[in-house]
Formats: sequence, structure tokens, C-alpha cells
Amino acid sequence: MGWIEKWFPRTGRCVIEGIRLAILNAILLAGGGMAIFLLFEAVDLLRKAGIPIPLPVWLVMVLLVMPYYVLMFQYGKAFGALCASKKPAAGFAVGLLGQLPSVLLLAVAINGELYRYISPQVWRVLFTMISMIAFVAPVMVGLGSLDQK
Repeated sequence: MGWIEKWFPRTGRCVIEGIRLAILNAILLAGGGMAIFLLFEAVDLLRKAGIPIPLPVWLVMVLLVMPYYVLMFQYGKAFGALCASKKPAAGFAVGLLGQLPSVLLLAVAINGELYRYISPQVWRVLFTMISMIAFVAPVMVGLGSLDQK
């Protein structure tokens, strides 16, 4: 957990901490996204081979997405402790800036028509998960910044 702590907020400035969160999210999105994609593609290949196995959506949600939300809440909490103004908009602004990599990935995936190159079932799951992360994670950062304990 020490390598993540170096990415946690050090100042109470929205733009700097939003950019720091965006870099952290890009790293997590690249690593976690590639692992999830490869897992889903492996399961899809097994399904095409005739092995009746479901896509491990709940496994991914519990093992990767939920801890990601906890990390975003903790990031917001660390930012809120350093921020001089206790306005809720500051935490939500940091969360929105931090989710730029997710939004850019969605835009590239839609405009590049990446759904043509992967299985429709895998595409639906990945699109739903990335959309959910792009919308919920800024809320988690904002709520974390409001936490007073």
C-alpha cells in the first residue's frame, strides 16, 4: 500500500490533486483494465470451446471494483483533510478531474468502434463497468472529502 500512498494528496489544491488522481487512475485503469479484459476474453474462449462457464462479473466487481471505490473514498478523505475550504464542490471537482482517463477510454472505445473486435457479451460488461466507474468514482471522492472523521 506504500506505493499508493505516494499518490495521495499532499496539498489542498483541486487542480494539482485532480491531476495526481488522474495519473493514478490511468495506472490503475491500464493494469486492472488489461487484467479484466484478458480474464473475460479467456472465459469467452472457453465458452466458445464448449465449456459452460459464466463471465466472472461478480468476481471482478468484488475483487477489483469495490476496493477501487474504497480507494477513491480514502483519496477524497485525504484531500478533504488538507483542503482549507470545506465546500463539497472541491472534492467533486477533484473526482471529476481524476476520472478523465476513464472518460477518455470510453470516448475512444465508442468512436473507435472497439465493439467490432471483441465479443458482444464482453463488450457490454466492459462498457457497463467503465461507465459505472466513470460516474460513481467522482461521487466517492466527493463524499470522502466531506468525511470529518
